[in-house]
Amino acid sequence: MKELELKYGCNPNQKPSRIFMNDGDLPIEVLNGKPGYINFLDAFNVGSLLRN
Repeated sequence: MKELELKYGCNPNQKPSRIFMNDGDLPIEVLNGKPGYINFLDAFNVGSLLRN
């Protein structure tokens, strides 16, 4: 299982969230810094806007 611990949950005062895959590698690569949960929600929402 590949796992990426995020900077925090929805808010900075929350414990860290994580993204993981049971099989195979994560479909993402972090190039710089340590993203938070909200960063990934923003990225996924932008993807759906671009497809429409």
